[in-house]
Amino acid sequence: MRKFAAYLVWFVLGAALPLTACSKDEAAAAVADSFNVKFECPSLIEVSKGGEYTFQVEDGEAPQVSDVLVLESTDGVLYTCTLVSVSDNSFTVELSEECESGTYRVFIKRGDRKKQIGTTYINVLEGTDVKPDAGTTVYGVVSTADGPVPGVVVSDGVEVTVTDEQGIYQLQSDKEWGYVFISVPAGYEVPADGVLPQFYKMMKGDAATAERVDFSLTAVDGQDDYKVLVLGDMHLANRTGDLGQFMDFTSDLNAYRALHQQEKMYAIALGDMTWDLYWYSNSYALPEYLNTINSQVKGLQIFHTIGNHDYDYKATNDRDAESRFMDYIAPTYYSFNLGKVHYVVLDDIDCSNYDGTTSRDYEKRVSAEQLSWLAKDLSHVDKSVPLVVVMHAQLFYPSQTDGFKVDHDVLNTTQLLNVLDGYKVHFITGHTHMNYNGTTGRSDSGIQVCWILYS
Repeated sequence: MRKFAAYLVWFVLGAALPLTACSKDEAAAAVADSFNVKFECPSLIEVSKGGEYTFQVEDGEAPQVSDVLVLESTDGVLYTCTLVSVSDNSFTVELSEECESGTYRVFIKRGDRKKQIGTTYINVLEGTDVKPDAGTTVYGVVSTADGPVPGVVVSDGVEVTVTDEQGIYQLQSDKEWGYVFISVPAGYEVPADGVLPQFYKMMKGDAATAERVDFSLTAVDGQDDYKVLVLGDMHLANRTGDLGQFMDFTSDLNAYRALHQQEKMYAIALGDMTWDLYWYSNSYALPEYLNTINSQVKGLQIFHTIGNHDYDYKATNDRDAESRFMDYIAPTYYSFNLGKVHYVVLDDIDCSNYDGTTSRDYEKRVSAEQLSWLAKDLSHVDKSVPLVVVMHAQLFYPSQTDGFKVDHDVLNTTQLLNVLDGYKVHFITGHTHMNYNGTTGRSDSGIQVCWILYS
């Protein structure tokens, strides 16, 4: 075995002590599982900074007071936590002050012996103390630097609630999608990661575990008069000079923004940012798209829609096909507010028939789950507020004889329009690679479709 010197830093009550290199035999002894300490290692631990947490002993013996709990972060940093009390059924540790939110491997250490127990995500809580109600599985505070923000709509993609006067929300969530998001309220912005507005966060615990997820907002001016730049069907695939062409486009975009620096601007991507057929052959997929656009566009928040070419064609069901979009970009459906307008982003591509090949047998459909969520979201939106509904595939299509008519390739168009009944709705979609605007109406419900843009 190749030998090398290794130095580890142990953080003990704020003091850093170096450990010298150990021999092969000493290393083996350090991980020997010769003591029968066993305890529950939950998927999520929530604790205040430097606070205490109690572990439950199971199917084994409790640790000794002289033992220490060791946490190893994903980047290899080790933190030791002292035991403050031990009983036959549980023991309590004090977290190191240096420990931050993140995923950790959990060890118990006795002398030179160290035993791995499991892996957990530690959520280090700061700010307002919140005691969740019975049955709550996700909760938190929505606030600015000046204090809490009441009336913010929060959802897990299934259930929808609003923050109270203290900015606190609570959801009885089954954590089906694994994330929670806010409908960014008018007059505010969320932080951005490059071009991506961070209006959603992934949950860490299992469905039975209550966990806290906070959101930060910043109050902004200028949303009474702003511009939305609509980006359609870019199909970046690192082929036929497309990345160079995209650089020409972003140069024009940045030049326009430079000429209008005093104006508030946002952008919406209508889907097909990438081209799934080249994800594997050209090694260009959603992460590469983000690298490209983040290198060329600065200071512009872009809300994204999933398109049929942003699904993984190697998947064999809709959930797996869209999972990479949710991993890298955003939920596939959500809402937000800009000024006096409520925006709704929907996913109208159903890949349930995918078979793992390039046949890509999809249907245009807004799922029943989305329609249920949309009805709950709109219950918090007055019908006097204009709606902009963003999808990838078109809902209406021009006809030489009938003007604009419903495109019934979207299999449940009627159900979607029923949910939108009574609102003044503007649809913005892509997919067709053609530009046209149209006005239509729905005489049986009073819904008005006043602007349709395809690109």
